[in-house]
Amino acid sequence: MLIRYSCKDMGLKCSFVVKGETQAEVTKQALDHVRENHAHEFNNVNSLEEIAKMELALTRSTRVVTG
Repeated sequence: MLIRYSCKDMGLKCSFVVKGETQAEVTKQALDHVRENHAHEFNNVNSLEEIAKMELALTRSTRVVTG
């Protein structure tokens, strides 16, 4: 099984895509990317509560893909 996340799936104008074998792996890479590149588009992604909310949003935006 391959999990995929793209910023476009979250409505962002960004070509970032990450694929991985686990939801946790993809979510971590996506969160790192969002924090580094889209901090200005979100309020605060540094508190534990906001990180948890963002991780949930990222998880909901991932898709299972083939190949």
